[in-house]
Amino acid sequence: MDLEERVRSTRERVMAAAVRSGRAPESVTLVAVSKGRSPEDVRRVSDQGLTLFAESKVQEAKAKISMCPGRLRWHMIGHLQSNKARDAAFLFEMIQSVDSLALAEELNKVAGKIGKTLKILLEVNVAGESTKFGYRPDSVLADLPRINALANLEIHGLMGMAPWTGEVERVRPVFRNLKGLHDQCGGLLGAPMPVLSMGMSGDFEVAIEEGSTLVRIGTALFGPGRFATGFPNAR
Repeated sequence: MDLEERVRSTRERVMAAAVRSGRAPESVTLVAVSKGRSPEDVRRVSDQGLTLFAESKVQEAKAKISMCPGRLRWHMIGHLQSNKARDAAFLFEMIQSVDSLALAEELNKVAGKIGKTLKILLEVNVAGESTKFGYRPDSVLADLPRINALANLEIHGLMGMAPWTGEVERVRPVFRNLKGLHDQCGGLLGAPMPVLSMGMSGDFEVAIEEGSTLVRIGTALFGPGRFATGFPNAR
């Protein structure tokens, strides 16, 4: 399958999953995860009409984004250290991986200094995996009002990742629990949050069926095993 076919197939699968869940296809946003991919790979995918891309490492993004088409929009989806907050605030329109009050406060500070209102998602480790970052569900509920009060941040929703499994149906309860927490957070804030980021190449259809509004797709779009050289932390 060539790149054009992969993009078309992925879009069709996203739309079909949305329809199965009783939602409009346009209610789900497809984000192309370009970590480890070259600017040329990014350009080829963007030529198929995709404009929203995501990176996991600030250092790699700094080296890459300026070499990609200027019309593209960028999200940060990887773990973010506080000392990289300033660079991240400049580079990205949304930080999907805010996993602590301290990080939120640092992002709020640097966003204020550069005169920007920064969109964020709160990352939740809903399955409690020791190898993954993210809030515990009870902790995100505790910190939510304080983060919501930060003047230079806008909370748009939650982000989460399901455990890897060879049987995709086994992760459905994880996505369902995250959707429940997302709704609970919206109730706490007094207004629905528009974004629920869950689902990757191996499980995005189930994630959409359980309420995802944004799926983070890498391999299904770019293909396997093609990693750029010359970019820090590309692998």
